[in-house]
Amino acid sequence: MSRGKKHITLPSSENNDDEKKIIRRETERKRRQQMTTLCESLRSLLPFELIKGKRSVSDHIGEAASYIKDLEEKNQELQIMRDKLKQEANQSLFGESSSHSDMVKCVCISPFPGGIIEISIDSGLEESSFPLSLLLEILMQEGCNVVSCVSTQVNGRLYHSIKAEVNNLESLDIAGLEQKLNGAIFWSIQDLL
Repeated sequence: MSRGKKHITLPSSENNDDEKKIIRRETERKRRQQMTTLCESLRSLLPFELIKGKRSVSDHIGEAASYIKDLEEKNQELQIMRDKLKQEANQSLFGESSSHSDMVKCVCISPFPGGIIEISIDSGLEESSFPLSLLLEILMQEGCNVVSCVSTQVNGRLYHSIKAEVNNLESLDIAGLEQKLNGAIFWSIQDLL
């Protein structure tokens, strides 16, 4: 009688090590592919002049870091310049007209959900009123679709309420539009004087 031997294969440490190596290699391959894709995306956002002649990824990342710092500095400079211009505009708008305090104009823009804005205007005394069509034209130039315009006289003063639709409320510079409307009112009043 011959006895058959049973072969039982126990998992060897070699098989486990090989599997781990394969998994590590695949993980590393995926990581390199992702890094390549991200570096290409970063490179595509940089101006060509910055990366011209530079081939290594580390050069591109260094240029990107410098470029971001430059953009931050320019952004700060522009914010300071904008604040100065706003301050000068407010001083000229309201400071020069102090002798005509009844003609100081006030424009207030309120945004509402659904892309609607309401422009409230205190146009001052009736005899010093300005052409409302000028403001409507500015609103149209800024991409606002005027829906309604109501003018009311109270105690010899004119008040206007304009409702307009805006395609993209987030892209509308409300403070800039208020300033532009206030400036138009101020200069049209100055022309009447």
